[in-house]
Amino acid sequence: MVHLPDDLVLLLRNRPELSAASSPEVLKRLLARPELAVPALLDLDADCHTVSQAVQTAGGEIARADLAAMLHDPRGRLDEVLGMLAEQGLITLDGGTVRSPHQPGLWAHPFGLGRPLREFAKKVTAEALKVVVKAHGGNAQGRKADLVTRADELLRDGAALRANAAKLPRTVRELLEKMAAGPPVVERIVYGSVSRSDPVQRLIDAGFVIRDGWEVEMPREVALALRGDGWKPTLTGQPDVPARSCPESDGVGAALAALDRVEALAELAGTETIAELKSGGVGVRELRRLAKALGLPEQEAVLWLDVAAGADLIASELGERLVSTTLVDDWLARSPDARWRELADAWLQLPQAGTYRVVGCCEEHMEPMPPPYAFECGAGPIRRAVLETLLTLPTGLGADAAGLRAAVDWRTRATKEAVPAADEFVAAALREGELLGIVAGGALTAIGRAILSDGEAGDDGVGALFPAPATTATLQNDLTAIVSGIPAPDLAAFLNGCADLESRDRASVWRFSDKTIRRALDAGTDADTLLDGLARFSAKAVPQPLRYLVTDTARKHGTIRVTAAPSVVIATDPAVITELCGAKALRKLGLRAIAPTVAVGALSPGETLRLLRQSGHAPVGMSSDGTIKAESVRRRRLPVDAEPPADLAAAAAAILRGEPTGPTGEALALAAVTGEPVVIVWQRREHYMEDLSVAGDAVTGFCHDCGTIHAFQRAKIKKAYLL
Repeated sequence: MVHLPDDLVLLLRNRPELSAASSPEVLKRLLARPELAVPALLDLDADCHTVSQAVQTAGGEIARADLAAMLHDPRGRLDEVLGMLAEQGLITLDGGTVRSPHQPGLWAHPFGLGRPLREFAKKVTAEALKVVVKAHGGNAQGRKADLVTRADELLRDGAALRANAAKLPRTVRELLEKMAAGPPVVERIVYGSVSRSDPVQRLIDAGFVIRDGWEVEMPREVALALRGDGWKPTLTGQPDVPARSCPESDGVGAALAALDRVEALAELAGTETIAELKSGGVGVRELRRLAKALGLPEQEAVLWLDVAAGADLIASELGERLVSTTLVDDWLARSPDARWRELADAWLQLPQAGTYRVVGCCEEHMEPMPPPYAFECGAGPIRRAVLETLLTLPTGLGADAAGLRAAVDWRTRATKEAVPAADEFVAAALREGELLGIVAGGALTAIGRAILSDGEAGDDGVGALFPAPATTATLQNDLTAIVSGIPAPDLAAFLNGCADLESRDRASVWRFSDKTIRRALDAGTDADTLLDGLARFSAKAVPQPLRYLVTDTARKHGTIRVTAAPSVVIATDPAVITELCGAKALRKLGLRAIAPTVAVGALSPGETLRLLRQSGHAPVGMSSDGTIKAESVRRRRLPVDAEPPADLAAAAAAILRGEPTGPTGEALALAAVTGEPVVIVWQRREHYMEDLSVAGDAVTGFCHDCGTIHAFQRAKIKKAYLL
């Protein structure tokens, strides 16, 4: 059990699901649940698995010195591994004793070994034991207890056992070696007689395996004897990575490009519809349209969809379309390093690979899944393993996907569970890391190391690598504005309103044109206001060509006005009306003059404005009272509540001061954490509940008996028990 608050805070950071424990007693029970421990254990490296199996092999408790004697540890990693397991709540260290909170059974077959022979004595018959004793040259007479003792002695004679194994036919010997390496169990469903030449039957007759019901199992002593007298589990440490020299990069340029792309995606989702399939996600046709609008390859557009959804910057509206959320405006107002960190954190937490969206568990599940919804596939643990491996390389050294594979296999079992896609998931981690600025050329960048180092660098480590935001722009005679470094939010908003962003790297370049100035004027500003803004944000005097562009565009702006009826076009110059009515490019408008400066059209005002602007004119819309309408861009925002950061210290304190709970409170807490179904007795009725959540005095979950979501007051629940 965890006793110190500092240890408990670290435990909750590593395993946040345990924060729902209401008391130390409930926490202890949660730590003892194997189904909660397995995901934490599988996220650790192979040496952690080795030590965990060793503790389980010893029955769940072993002296530290005895554990060291069980293992071959050439690199001296045991203390480090024990610390990692303790931080995950998978063991406790009590003086010189190592204890597991789980009964033996966390591993089905630790080290691929079967049960000790003496455990078979509880189930198998004396006749089965006689077969073992006789096959290895012992006296097969006597009581069952004597047979167990004799068989145990015979199976521990490694040299004799290996000599007997060498006499077996090749096919039988191959099966024997396979079972000795693990797993040690073969399912054996047989009806009627069995041929004595059958390989499994030959092993039973030769005393190497024992039949137990429908299974045939190799006793632990046999496997250890066949592996050799000096066999011990080994703590190997991370395999060597064939590294190569890479130019050092801080990654800021790629990080800024990532910010631009996600910002453009959020802007697009706020002004246009990103349609979803009825089955969910963005289809191939819509993805192509989206990628074209963003000017990106389709694969990269999928990544930004996944990252933006993971950061809650976009979300589904009624399952029909993706829309920007209310969190976007707050995100845009933050500093660039804070915005980038949020995107990087979202990417690190994705369970799938954005640029290789397949389940990957088998050949039948290699079809791409439509973005941006998350699904488990093993890519998340593989991504973390890739980055943790790169973190072990010195600065300036990197590796490719093939060179990383052995180390990644050592760090996570996910590669074994997603074999068909494992290589692609490793490559995707490097590819996506490059796009985010975390990786460059197969090596971690400076900001990549900072964000992965966690407490060693933290927010300040990342922020120090990003340049301070620029508050002024250099306006040039070629109608461009250059901002060195990262533009401040208000400067970027101003330039985006009256110019087009052309490029962003160490410096950002915006270009002014009559089109962009018209866009600003259409939004309701005027020439004087626009020139004042340029003067305020300019590092020097506004260039004369830019002044002329603004004043000339403003002079033409509004000389044509459009109102409804279905549309009426008004011009200050009769020649303009004549030109518009006779233009072949505007024939679709169906304009006809009804006065020297007035024409009526067949299309709506909005479509009329669009076609006129497309032809190079600068019309404005009019309200019914004759005033000019400002056309600000309408941005939609889907309401989303920001999830507050977890207060682990407060959660730890609440657990430590929690009162001992009865069976009802314990059942509610366990159901909320494990997801197990629970029966709640309320108002003299039993409710079969799932998806339970407990927040203060409120207990919420789906009731299968009523077919709806119920919210109970905790005090009014008479009884609760797990099924």
